[in-house]
Amino acid sequence: MLFPIIGPRLHGWLDDVVAVLYLAGVFALGLHGDAAAVAITGAAIHFVLTRLTDYPQGTWKLIPFRTHAFIELGEGVGVLIAGFMIASSNPLTARLFLAAMGVSQLGAFAFSDYGDGSGAGVRARFGRRTEK
Repeated sequence: MLFPIIGPRLHGWLDDVVAVLYLAGVFALGLHGDAAAVAITGAAIHFVLTRLTDYPQGTWKLIPFRTHAFIELGEGVGVLIAGFMIASSNPLTARLFLAAMGVSQLGAFAFSDYGDGSGAGVRARFGRRTEK
């Protein structure tokens, strides 16, 4: 939104990668308790949101892409706060992982083109043809 350089198609792929990273972090870092719950919830939100969003990666296309943006923003803020508050009894690696995942959501919000969902804004800025 602030610097819209990530188009809807790439954003969709990144959403799938983020869902996998949340789960990979649980197992690779041995997260447990609150930290694991936050990470698994983040993965579930991402997976379901990706399937329900009206963009190229979406399956059922029920949620507008701009609404997706604000849900992701809320998730990012929530995970970032959880990294410092809820998971404070967990090791530093767990807190840093959750903080990094939260910041990544804020980055996605800042750098994604949530316009009309076609990606035309990104193509226009980078001189790509807008033919479909």
